[in-house]
Amino acid sequence: MFRLYTLAKFWERAFVARLKAVFKDQRGATVAEYALLLALVVIALIGVLGELGTALQGKIRAIIDQIKTTP
Repeated sequence: MFRLYTLAKFWERAFVARLKAVFKDQRGATVAEYALLLALVVIALIGVLGELGTALQGKIRAIIDQIKTTP
């Protein structure tokens, strides 16, 4: 029984040490920050291109209407 307890404690300490190492490592944080920044840029681009597309569509329709009404 004691052997099982010591083995469990060993694995617990190893797991905790590994978790601490993962959270202490800053390389993953940089990747996550860049991914978040990229996501924000993509969302902004989608919004801008959506508005630009709507404005462009209105201009094209106005040009087509002028062409249709020209004798």
